[in-house]
Amino acid sequence: MKSFIFFIIIACTLALAAAFAASNDQLVDFNYLIALDSFKLSSLLIGAFVSGVVVAGVCMSLFMMKLRLSISKFKRKSKRQVAELERLRAAEIKG
Repeated sequence: MKSFIFFIIIACTLALAAAFAASNDQLVDFNYLIALDSFKLSSLLIGAFVSGVVVAGVCMSLFMMKLRLSISKFKRKSKRQVAELERLRAAEIKG
């Protein structure tokens, strides 16, 4: 069921992308650092969207790695504290 819903979402997205590309077929001049070329407006917009998604994905991945490192650091600290607490409890019983 989950894969079917995912398939429907992808199909709708592709249909919207095709409609978007069909309605924006005019040529625009794109001046990038080295040269000037003419591209379809839909191609430039889709390229800008995809590059934005990639940059956001990289930033999110870096943030997630930072969070995972801090979680592992806190887990190690918690294990050390639990071990020390157990040692102190054992020392109270003996003494």
